[in-house]
Amino acid sequence: MDALNEVMLNPDFLALGLGGTNMMSMLWTVAMGRRAVGVEMRGDPFLGVHWNIREDFYHQLGLIDQLMLERYGEEGIPRRGNGHLFRLAECFYSPDTVAGDIVADEIIDGFDVDQHIVGTIHNVEFIDDRWRDGLPNRVITVLDPPKPPDHPDPKKIRSSMMEVLDGPSTFQAEAASILKLLRRYLELIEQQDLENKRPPRVQLFTHHRVLPKDGFMTEPDGRLRVRIEALQEFDFKGQFVRVRVPGSETIDLGVPELFMIAQGFNSSDARRLGFEQHDVKVDHNDGQGPVVAQADFLAGLVEVLVGGRLRRRISSAFDEDGKEYWVRQIAVGHENDPEVGWVLVQVPDFKSFDPIEAGLVPPETDRNSAEFFASYQHLIYDYYIKHAAETLDIPRQELMKVQMIYGPVLFSLIERVGDDALVAPNGVVAGDSFGNGHFLTSGGAMTGMIGHSARVLEYWQARDSGTATDQAIRQLAERIKEDTHAWLQVSATEYSQSAPINFGAERIEQINKASGSDASARASSIDAARRKRHELLPLDPSNWRRLFVRNGRVLSALPDLEPDHPLQRPERAATLLTMLKTMPTRPNPASAPEQQVTESDQALLASINNIEQELPEAERTMLKLTPRSDQDVSEGERTIIRPRVRIGTVASESARTYAFLDIQQDGQTVRRIPISKDKVLVGRVDPRRLSTPEVDLTPFDNASSVSRQHARIHVEGEHCYIEDLNSRNKTRIGATALDANRRAELHNGDSVSFGSVKATFRLLGTSRLPDPWSPA
Repeated sequence: MDALNEVMLNPDFLALGLGGTNMMSMLWTVAMGRRAVGVEMRGDPFLGVHWNIREDFYHQLGLIDQLMLERYGEEGIPRRGNGHLFRLAECFYSPDTVAGDIVADEIIDGFDVDQHIVGTIHNVEFIDDRWRDGLPNRVITVLDPPKPPDHPDPKKIRSSMMEVLDGPSTFQAEAASILKLLRRYLELIEQQDLENKRPPRVQLFTHHRVLPKDGFMTEPDGRLRVRIEALQEFDFKGQFVRVRVPGSETIDLGVPELFMIAQGFNSSDARRLGFEQHDVKVDHNDGQGPVVAQADFLAGLVEVLVGGRLRRRISSAFDEDGKEYWVRQIAVGHENDPEVGWVLVQVPDFKSFDPIEAGLVPPETDRNSAEFFASYQHLIYDYYIKHAAETLDIPRQELMKVQMIYGPVLFSLIERVGDDALVAPNGVVAGDSFGNGHFLTSGGAMTGMIGHSARVLEYWQARDSGTATDQAIRQLAERIKEDTHAWLQVSATEYSQSAPINFGAERIEQINKASGSDASARASSIDAARRKRHELLPLDPSNWRRLFVRNGRVLSALPDLEPDHPLQRPERAATLLTMLKTMPTRPNPASAPEQQVTESDQALLASINNIEQELPEAERTMLKLTPRSDQDVSEGERTIIRPRVRIGTVASESARTYAFLDIQQDGQTVRRIPISKDKVLVGRVDPRRLSTPEVDLTPFDNASSVSRQHARIHVEGEHCYIEDLNSRNKTRIGATALDANRRAELHNGDSVSFGSVKATFRLLGTSRLPDPWSPA
């Protein structure tokens, strides 16, 4: 200690940045009998997002509790406000307490003895709303939620970050609450040692930073000495500005055995030491070669009881040329807390949010004007609320009445990583400061808190076993790099596969099987050089402290998911028909050259543009088959359709099939007639009996060749059959005349003749999900 300044000199471990990675590293350091110093410039934890947390973190907290008790005894363990021993794992989660609308400090202090900090996940849902065979399609996959452990078990801590990230999340919690749990424990250790006049194990500097100049001083042996300064923080015209406290002295921390920089993405301290990140590129085997892993998102917090739920959605977006892009959304809540409804919405590459392009302001409008900015914000909110409503399955107008206390905020994610975590003989870079992957499933927080921090534990274990300092630090740097590369490898699926990364490999296979998707298929490559660039405001970490409340109500009931795609619902019929009419007339898939597309596929896509404007009302609102009964499908494919209720469970929904007859005249499709029942009679009007078959061919039968009851089409699951009803002029599939009263199976693209009336049978929804449009 520096007696004059009461500063811990030459600590064993120095944490530059007090996020989850470095605070866990400090706890491992103290648990191993060493001294730790932490430096942070933003004060108390405030990160507002919610994390999806793997159970390894709970087991790690339990191991820290165990090591602390074994090393220091009860007298060396901090105590909560109620006098009980401060056990990290117990505050985090316990089967004896419950989840809810919590205040982390009340639980830590012991004021709230009935609740724990995290919520458990009770509902894991994946919605696949991508279009299929030229029509909207919905497949809902409901997975069994992971069972939370009864108690911490160090044996269940996985050493491979690949295994950790590939496994499901078990808990959900506000990031700030988890960070406060770790911070309060460290603060109480520091306070306890001061009060008992014991050698300090921990010292925190929470409004400080490394000196911008000469903060890192090189010693003769190459190691770095670190000097810091105290800061004051001001809000200057909407931006947080930090300046040195007037008259304050420089604080010399000496030469730590090990220091770790984990200050979030784009660390200035790491850059000063020569550390550089480079863009991560991924090759999706789509013929475009390696492209930058990049995506743009809107984040918002709506006060809806999402509850203990992890809901992921993937949907199709189409640009003005009809090219398809796959975009992702996620909804994360907190068990029993109606004020937590984080919804993140991906923005497709072609979306610009340009008020001038949208026609909201005149072309000569100043881009720095309030009018331009207000229009820009309107476009962002409008896009966000539309997709958030579809993700939550709440009517858009209803969701607009719900209170939002954050966002929507637009930000860009570009995966970047460094080459070497070692930046000095005694220093490494970790957490997001070393590299960042896809964040939608809290991969960054888990990689840093579970992975990188555990490597610090391994460092001290290696030192205790006699490993030299330089060798142990080299091993630490390699392990940090290995963990980050595991995160990047798992993240690559978020830019290609439809299934999200933290559902686990077996669950991803289950999702792909249910939706009929190809895991390696890709809708569009994400290459920054080819994008319609739009100005994205990077997410400033301090923004989490700046709330913007959209007044409204708190919604304590999340409705059940509807089995139908949003565009298949009656109120959206006009939108669907408009989209179908504007779809391109040729597929141009990335997986096959244009000349390999069959004539039947060309005709199918061309027929989309020939949908009649004057469809009967029933056809406008029903572009799908009557739902199949449970008896018609296998156990794993059963579809449960129920009326909308306020709260309830979500049931899996299998892919739908759609049957049509495309009436042909002169080689052109003149009418598409949906087959809307399990059994459909095909014929012509019977004036004497005043009866009309479900498929009336009278308008197309100039030769009067169709019988009144000519044929019957049977729909049985994904299979369809046709039966000639002893017609005068026969029913034919191709050139083959059918025997009367004997069924023959129909296949997509079959040419069917009813007397002289020719039609093409279409059975949509049986193929795998559509191949992507070629970006070329």
